[in-house]
Order: sequence, then C-alpha cells, then structure tokens
Amino acid sequence: MTRRSRTRAHLAEALALQPHDAVGGRTIAVAGLGMIVPVAAGVALGDPETGFTIGLGAMLLAGPTTAPDAEAAQERRAPATAVLPAIGAVLAASAVAGHAWSDLALVLLATAAASVSGYSRPVGVAAIRFIVYLVLSFGLLDAAGSHRGGAALIFGLGALWNIGVRRLLARRAPTEATVASETRPSPTHAQLRAHWRRTMREPAGWQFPLRLGAGLTIACLIKAAWPSHHYGWVVLTVALLTQLPLEHVPVKLTQRALGTLFGVGLTWLVLRGLSATLALAALICLLAVLAPIARARSYLAYASVSTPAILLVLDIEKPIDPRLLADRLVATIAGAAIVIAANLAADRWLPKPSPSRRGDARRRVSGRGRRTRPRAAAS
Repeated sequence: MTRRSRTRAHLAEALALQPHDAVGGRTIAVAGLGMIVPVAAGVALGDPETGFTIGLGAMLLAGPTTAPDAEAAQERRAPATAVLPAIGAVLAASAVAGHAWSDLALVLLATAAASVSGYSRPVGVAAIRFIVYLVLSFGLLDAAGSHRGGAALIFGLGALWNIGVRRLLARRAPTEATVASETRPSPTHAQLRAHWRRTMREPAGWQFPLRLGAGLTIACLIKAAWPSHHYGWVVLTVALLTQLPLEHVPVKLTQRALGTLFGVGLTWLVLRGLSATLALAALICLLAVLAPIARARSYLAYASVSTPAILLVLDIEKPIDPRLLADRLVATIAGAAIVIAANLAADRWLPKPSPSRRGDARRRVSGRGRRTRPRAAAS
C-alpha cells in the first residue's frame, strides 16, 4: 500500500461513524443532570462560575459509552474506583500548583501513573483518568491564582456529584448476563503483579510512561518559554492524545486534533454571537447532553462537542480575547506534533517486546484470552 493510500485509509477511518448500540436513557440522564443541576444552582445563587466548574468536573468523569447492563454492573462492583482517581488528582494538583517546581511535579506524577497503567484494565482506566484530571486541574488552579484551594474543592465536587447521580439512577437488579460476567473468574492480584513486573523489566514496557513524560516535559517548556501566550493547552493536548498502544499517528489522535480544531472555531463563533450568561449556560448544558451521544458514534464528534464545553467553562464571564482562541489552535497543532514525534522516537529507539511477552500482554487484564485496552476515561 502506498503512502497516499495509507493516508486516505487513515482519514476515512477517522471521519467514519462507528456502529453502536443505542445510547441508554440513563447515560443521557447522567450527563444532563451532571451539568444542568449545578449550573442551574450556580445561576440561581448568583455564582455561575462555581456551577459551571462543578458541572465540568462531573462531565469529565464520564467514561466511555458502554452497554447499559455493563455500565450498571461496573457501578455495583466498584463505584469508588471512578471518583478516587479524580479526587486524588485534584488534591495532588492543589498541593503542588503555584510552586516554582510545579511543572516538574506534574510530569513526575503523570509518568508515575502511566507506569502502573499496565497492571490491569481497571488500574489502566484509573491511571488515565488521573492523568487527564491532573493536567486539567493544573490549568484551572493556575487560572484561579490565590483562590486555588477553593477552585480545587469546587472541581472535586463535580466528580462526587457525578457519582451521586450515577448511584441515584443505578439499576435495581442485575440481569442474568450481568451476573454471569461478574462471577466469571479473573486473574488474581499475584498473577497481575507477576505480569506487570515481567513487562516492566523490558524497555518496551516503559514506552507509554516515557512517551507521556517526554511529551509533557516539552509541553511544559513551551508553556514556560512563552508565558504571555495561553500555551497551557499544549500540556492538556499531549495528555489527551498520548495513547497507551504505540502507533505513529493513531486514528484517535487525528480525530482529537480535528475535533479540537473544529471545537475551538465553534467556540469563537459562540463567543462572538452570545454574551448572556443564561444563553451560554443553556448551550453548555446542551453540549454536555450531546457528548455521550457523539462519543458513541465518533470520537471526532465527541471532541468537537466536548472542546467547546471545556473552553466555554474556562472562559465564562471573561472578555473575548481572539488571541486566546488563536493560541489554543496553535497549541492543539503543537501538542499533536509532540505526540507524533514521541511515538516515532519510541518506535525507533525502544526495542520491541519479545514474542512471548507480546502474547502475555494480549491476554492480560481481562482473564478471557482477548486483548483489552484502557480507554481514556475523561477526555
């Protein structure tokens, strides 16, 4: 296959809509209530910024769209596993943000989380959730200035609110298929530890934390080199686009980059046409409801919907600055370029895993003989 053919196939896959099951009413209700209730309360109490921040925390905690039975089973098994990484990330960010060495702490914390992501699928999902929340928390806390403690608490409340809504709307009784999936034998912790240790003895086992750590380091240096610009978005872009599987230009990277570019442009149009807080509140709530529906069909569509929601919350009640959106367009391109460069470097300089280890990796985590990959839970 020629390079042109590969490029066409890559773009076709990035733009294609995925087959999907119908998004359940519970999923839409969780997304809607997670944003609408805190936003409505904030507007009613005269503090819309607080309501938007709580709603954003709830929106970002939402994981990949799954079948209703599987989602309900996950809530019953370990409801705290979703909120603990988010709360831990907020607390860690609030503890180190504002110091001269905060960027170094960010890189070290994210790299440490990435290094344990191969332990099991639940740990991998929690690690990725922690990384995304950590990076976003840093951005929010830096913007909060002297009010960092309050901002951290408010953002963390969003995660707790999301869990509360999920529990409130949880199904009352599991189905037979769900009971069977919950009782299926799974690897023991001793087996998982043994596999993780074997993996981390090889350089290839470090490819994800090394790529993430190197990418975040470069992104932080760019942010520090041009403090007058809004290049903190480069750091978040790198965190969102760095995926656990090593691919030069993953389809998800292309989808995220295109979706972010489209979302930034949409945000500019919205801010040019809307200024009333109530109108922006209604639009942000609508985007939050559309997010799980878009994610079920296309990650590009999800990025196009979630990016304006994040940007509108970050910029709520602030004057429109065209340079801000221009900087975020540049930051998105720069972040994608950093991730691609890190992927190419890792593929070239890190040795490939041995066949036996590669087979072990494919069978890990699920205990059912098929490969499973942690997906970004908060992007």
